[in-house]
Amino acid sequence: MSSKTKKNTELSDLNFALLMALPVIFFLLFVVIYPLGYALWMSMHKVSMFGGLKFKFIGLTNYYKVLANEKFWDAAFVSIRFTLESTILTIFLGLIIALILSKEFKYKTLIRSLIIIPWSISLYGCGIMWAQIGRGQTGFFTAIYHLFGGEDKVNLISRSNVIELLALGNAWNLSPLVAFFLLSNISTIPRRLYDLADIDQMSNFKKFWHVTFPPLRFTIFVFTCITIVMSLKLHDFIFTLSQGGPGRISSTLTYEIYKLSFKNMQLGLGSAMSFYLLFLIVGSTLMLYWLWGRRVEK
Repeated sequence: MSSKTKKNTELSDLNFALLMALPVIFFLLFVVIYPLGYALWMSMHKVSMFGGLKFKFIGLTNYYKVLANEKFWDAAFVSIRFTLESTILTIFLGLIIALILSKEFKYKTLIRSLIIIPWSISLYGCGIMWAQIGRGQTGFFTAIYHLFGGEDKVNLISRSNVIELLALGNAWNLSPLVAFFLLSNISTIPRRLYDLADIDQMSNFKKFWHVTFPPLRFTIFVFTCITIVMSLKLHDFIFTLSQGGPGRISSTLTYEIYKLSFKNMQLGLGSAMSFYLLFLIVGSTLMLYWLWGRRVEK
């Protein structure tokens, strides 16, 4: 009888797993579900903060207003352009760094330690640093140009260059993380495959394409998705470096949401615009999976 009672009180593997996951589930409900639900509720109200906080239900009016706002479409285009440039640069730089670090050379361990530094710097700090690099009056490139006898300013925070500067700075911050994950993949490739490639007298490019690249495809796909998400939701780096300028040329959706919500105090409109940004992030990752991810998994 006692053994039967003991057996009934034992937890199954599923019940034990659910019990261990409960703290995480409650944490996610608190930090994700509740704010998301509150933002959805707020997006359907006109929020007034003068004379006390007041809410007036207006349904989907805020969503219509966002779609009719020219600034929203301009910001969406800037966000997409910035994200594409950031993703291409990040994956390219990460792959190049990983390929270099996979070779044997002197001080390899020291260089590995130094390369991870950009990832460890906060985005706020990155914004300050890249603002100093790109500024025309006292920027790094202006100083180098003057060192070689030039007299003009090299202003990268201009209407024609600022998005590329933002993308380069974002890629500088993210590419070390990509590089180290790709490097761990490269280290698992059997050496005998390269020996067989040497026997077949493959060129360096063919070795990369047929031996090195195939095991990296899934990691590259994953970090392409991660880079897209992180670039679309990036705000502090843009705020610190360019503040959406000059004019509105580098004003992304996150920066427009910030201005609507915290400068203009139009919390309902800002919440509605944030859901369009959420749709863009989810839609981009789903489209990438449909175009690329399914083929990588096969």
